[in-house]
Amino acid sequence: MSEGATSPALEPEVAPLPDNDDLHREIFLRLPPLPSSLPRASLVCKRWRRLLSDPAFLRRFCAHHRAPPLLGFFADEDGDIEFVPTLRRPDRIPGVRFSLPRRGDDYLSFLGCRHGLALLVDRARSEAVVWNPVTGSQCRVPFPPEFNKRHVYYKGAVLSSSGDGHVHGDCRLIPFKLVLVHQTDLPDTLASACLYESESGKWGNISSIAIPWSRLHQPAVLVGNRLYWILLGTSDILEFDLDGQSLAMIQKPEDPRVTNNSGIQALRVEGNKLGLATLSKLSIQLWQRETNSDAAGRWVPWKTIELDKLLPLSRLMRIWPTTILGFDEDSNAFFICTSVGIYMIQLESTQFTKLFEGDSFTAYYPYTSLYTAGDVFTSTGLD
Repeated sequence: MSEGATSPALEPEVAPLPDNDDLHREIFLRLPPLPSSLPRASLVCKRWRRLLSDPAFLRRFCAHHRAPPLLGFFADEDGDIEFVPTLRRPDRIPGVRFSLPRRGDDYLSFLGCRHGLALLVDRARSEAVVWNPVTGSQCRVPFPPEFNKRHVYYKGAVLSSSGDGHVHGDCRLIPFKLVLVHQTDLPDTLASACLYESESGKWGNISSIAIPWSRLHQPAVLVGNRLYWILLGTSDILEFDLDGQSLAMIQKPEDPRVTNNSGIQALRVEGNKLGLATLSKLSIQLWQRETNSDAAGRWVPWKTIELDKLLPLSRLMRIWPTTILGFDEDSNAFFICTSVGIYMIQLESTQFTKLFEGDSFTAYYPYTSLYTAGDVFTSTGLD
């Protein structure tokens, strides 16, 4: 052995990693929040399965991954509700797994998704239906008595309440808040809104406001403690304050790029502010609403997205109408429908992802969730 060489027997030994559950939990916490991650890891051994299926760990996992992945969309074709998955294998969720249990004589309309919950209305029974597609649990809430009228139009929104626990009865859903908007055309065009809280099982006071003759467009967007709906074909946005349980109207930007017939989408932008996307041909103008010390608001142009520079457009796509389908608050992305497919565009980075081919859906509702509930550890349920 040459001078200065170190004998292998004298080299310091590497200390083994501690073999304890806490270390395993910290590692598992950093697995990607995809449907296949936890089920695959749970198959390694009984010990891992026990740790991964622990409800306390699942709550930590959900809290750690604040932005759940987009699992797909719910498409509503005149009451025919279908789940359209967007993830690739092995994370792809079969559409049949998210099939809504139905009654024989119901007439359901899809209103939107948020916080892993979906909201529908059953017009035949005058009920709102809050449904968790992952667990299959649902809760039916009768409309407020004042809303049971004919010739009306409904919109609404669902969101989770703060705190832990479950709703009353055997609904087995997280505590939620439900806002139902009731719109009448005759004799006056009037919008009325009411807030239901599952923890109390009661509806709040009804707030009403006169609106232009129009229809509320697309699902609501939650910004802070307020919900916003676009009034199609007008220059107004309907606002519902969850704290004050009151309705108000906001004017859209007074700008040549914003017309009554332009493709338009309410957004939540950085700083928890109300934003707006307006589409004209292949250009999307983004706005954000600034509020001064007197609570007076004004619209400020934010950025412009030139789709022909961002997307690989064909000649057909350049002349085919492009529409904005919706906005996902979790991923902070909006979706556009073109002649060659559905695209997701990140709001800040403007990075785009092609989700799938086709342009045939008329009503589109993005669904995001951490798929770790129900029987996920007894069967992966994946393709």
